[in-house]
Amino acid sequence: MSTKFLITMVILANIFAMEQVLGMTSVTLHGVTDTLPSEKEKYKVALETAAAAFQDAEKLFADPTFESRDGWKVDQSNDDDDVVYAKHTKEGTKMVTVRTVLAGKVDDVMQETWTGASGLPEWNPNIDFASTIANLTDHVDILTYGNNDILVVSGREFVSARLYRKVGDYYIMASRSVNLTDVPEKRGKVRAWLYLAAARFRADPTDPENKTLTDVVMHVDLKGFLPKLLVNQVVGKIMLMDAEQNKKHFGEIKQKKDEAKKAANDAA
Repeated sequence: MSTKFLITMVILANIFAMEQVLGMTSVTLHGVTDTLPSEKEKYKVALETAAAAFQDAEKLFADPTFESRDGWKVDQSNDDDDVVYAKHTKEGTKMVTVRTVLAGKVDDVMQETWTGASGLPEWNPNIDFASTIANLTDHVDILTYGNNDILVVSGREFVSARLYRKVGDYYIMASRSVNLTDVPEKRGKVRAWLYLAAARFRADPTDPENKTLTDVVMHVDLKGFLPKLLVNQVVGKIMLMDAEQNKKHFGEIKQKKDEAKKAANDAA
């Protein structure tokens, strides 16, 4: 055993011991470590929950049956060739997924998705409110957001922890519900439970400078008094509605950027 190896192990052990003494919680995924500052240690479970959601999402996206849609069934579709697939889970609720092409480079789409959450109500009519409860690190946060009444489903709200990583040349973002005692339920809303919400953002090989291939997965329990049979009938429709709004939003962002670029070139 080399001296260099022993020194490295001692250093790592000291770092681990220091984190334990200071009460610091860390997660490391794809070579990036997120460490909670001491004043945010109360969100330890949220960090660990987000990391677990990311690992579940990564495993799902890597499964060959996800790409082939083996075991999934067509649930919803529209005239723009967007198709929502669904499969049943052990919880008795559906997991749904949709693949869309969003306007913009993959880095820009990821950045807008991550930083623009609080602006969702401004452009998505399905969203009633959205805000950040806490920024835990540069790659992890906790959000609360709520839906307006959609179809037969009255307004729901969520409190979830998010985490993202760049994996090679693409991104994965994952989210899962967390219980926070200091965030009471909003009046008039039913707090739903998000088993998993995840998105994978990849450059579209047909036009990587202008298009992003996006896979979104959602597995949710809407709670309340709705029978699971009814929930399973509408969750795919809700996902399709959000996918349509998302495409419209990123199309508008891309158009504004192109117009600004053209104006700058014309003025040069």
